[in-house]
This record gives sequence, structure tokens and C-alpha cells, in this order.
Amino acid sequence: MHLDLDAMRAAPGKVFRVEGNESIPVLDWRGEQVSMEGPVHAEASAFFTEATNQVILTVHVRGRAHRHCSRCLADLVEEFDREEELEVYPDEIQGKYLELRPFIEAGARLGLSLKPLCKPDCRGICPYCGADLNREEHKPQCQRPRLPRDPRLGKLAELLEEQG
Repeated sequence: MHLDLDAMRAAPGKVFRVEGNESIPVLDWRGEQVSMEGPVHAEASAFFTEATNQVILTVHVRGRAHRHCSRCLADLVEEFDREEELEVYPDEIQGKYLELRPFIEAGARLGLSLKPLCKPDCRGICPYCGADLNREEHKPQCQRPRLPRDPRLGKLAELLEEQG
């Protein structure tokens, strides 16, 4: 997808729109190869301002990405929906068209979670015994440190033991 820079320069202030799907099979993001589920849907609008000699570009991207849970490594599909407004200087662009793919890829990256979770209360993997705490308890030989009870919560512990 692209926008015609010459047409925008010829009609300052006029909004130009383009919408479509961009095929991005794999997106490199922070060292992770993120596979997209289908194309990324993008809507873009832009207008040229003569006073500052720049294009104001708005890009809205939506899609689905295959990821791994940051706590338990389970496969998950993350949906993203991101809109960005950018200032682009046409003098820095070679050619007649403003190619939108780099902006679409950037929007998809910004829409992804830093730490995706398979579910909000994911318990993760125990770093000491390797048990997936969503599916099983700690293994008997687990060497996790046992923290002493906080003495300020002693009365609460007594009340819980009475009920249980």
C-alpha cells in the first residue's frame, strides 16, 4: 500500500485515504519471530501541510499474532489494534510514493504486548523444579526457598486454620 506524494503536494490539506490488507507472514520483534495469523488490516489517512512541508500520517492496524506466554510458554493468539499519528517529511523520501508497509509493521510491533499471557492469572513455570504450575503442583524434590510467615499476618493464619 502506498500514497501518492505528488497528488498530496498538489492539494495541500486534502485528506487522502487508503485501506487494505498487508501480508506480513513473520514479524521480527525484540528478537522474537512473530507469525501473523492472516494479513494485517491497515487503514491510513494523510494530508500535506505546505507551511511545514510535511505529511501528517495516521495509520491504524489490526491483526492477530501467534505468540508464546511469557510465564508458561504456552502457545497463544494475541490480537492487536493500534493507531499512530506520525509526521513524515516528503523531502526525505525517495520516489513518488509514500510506502506504508514500514509504518504498518511498526504499528503491529507497537500493538504487541511486551509480556503476553495465556490467561491473566497464569502461574508460570517453577524456576526450581520446572513444573507448569497451571497444570500441576510443585514436584516433590522442588528446592524452592520457603519464606517464613510474616508475623503481622499470624492472627489471619489462625483464623484461616480455624475455618479450614
